[in-house]
Amino acid sequence: MNIYDIAEKAGVSPSTVSRVLNDRGNVKESTKKKVLRIIEEENYIPSALARNLSVGECRNIAFLAPDIENPFFSKILHGISNRASQTGYGVFMFGTDEEPEREHQVLDSLLRDKPGGLIVIPVQEHDRLTAEKLKTLESEGIPVVLVDRDFQDASLDGVFSEDFQGARKGVACLIQAGHKKIGMIGGPVTSRPGRERRKGYETALREHDIRFREEYMVDGNFMEETSYQAMKKLMELTDPPTAVFTANNMATLGCLKYMKENDLKLVRDLALVGFDDIPELQYTDIQLTVVTRPIYDMGWEAMRLMEQRLKDKKELGENRKVVQRIMVRTGLVVRGSEAYPIGEGGTL
Repeated sequence: MNIYDIAEKAGVSPSTVSRVLNDRGNVKESTKKKVLRIIEEENYIPSALARNLSVGECRNIAFLAPDIENPFFSKILHGISNRASQTGYGVFMFGTDEEPEREHQVLDSLLRDKPGGLIVIPVQEHDRLTAEKLKTLESEGIPVVLVDRDFQDASLDGVFSEDFQGARKGVACLIQAGHKKIGMIGGPVTSRPGRERRKGYETALREHDIRFREEYMVDGNFMEETSYQAMKKLMELTDPPTAVFTANNMATLGCLKYMKENDLKLVRDLALVGFDDIPELQYTDIQLTVVTRPIYDMGWEAMRLMEQRLKDKKELGENRKVVQRIMVRTGLVVRGSEAYPIGEGGTL
């Protein structure tokens, strides 16, 4: 049941149900009792997003992420939430498990519940149905802000990172350490990070006159288990790489899991550079060289853009037309895991 179902059963408008739920006036006592009776009979738990349907400005922001178990997205949520709390907004997180169908379902529910705005990390950048639903949200006065991943079929505000340059620097670091056989566990090229990081990998090889080998490029789909299987595929090649570049933190974890299970050690057997740091590794002996970026700040900036959109909507009476797109820089933290295998010592 949702607020519309309750309204239909009671023979009233959704806004009337919303006023009852929020204990606002302008509802006849008989109507209020009828609505409350139906709510009790149906064991209805009201959506926190729907509460603000007709009671003034909605202060709830939805955040849609592809993988709620990935600490990267939790860090973005941290930035969004801290900024939101300072200005009186609440944030609700939804996960799509990197599945377009699940993304469509969540967007449909948001179209019904009408949040104040949506901050979204889309699964794919060319999904026609997602594009239509995001455009519908915007047309109904619900601002949409992208973060981390772009969407090619919609002109939307967003915060992104220099994925191409970051991957290029990471792979160049391995090359400078003496590697020529470098594998990559990449992400889906249907997303901006997956495509740009692969392009950075290929560019670094080309700039150093190293031949691109198709068998060294394996898709890990930004997921730990898939990346584990990708690492297995690389290591079982007749001529395996001496170094691996992982396209995100979950790919790095899949790679490390495979190495642990197969008694492979960093520096001794294999070099590794990852995209995005994994803070938990500081409590281990693993000193991983990584491409870094200000993840928390990306969430903070996404919420700032959202607040600006909501302010413009309130002051101008319509969504503004100027699109803002912010690009944050990547860095490289060198800790030694990029070194050429020495056949002894090592960690992991």
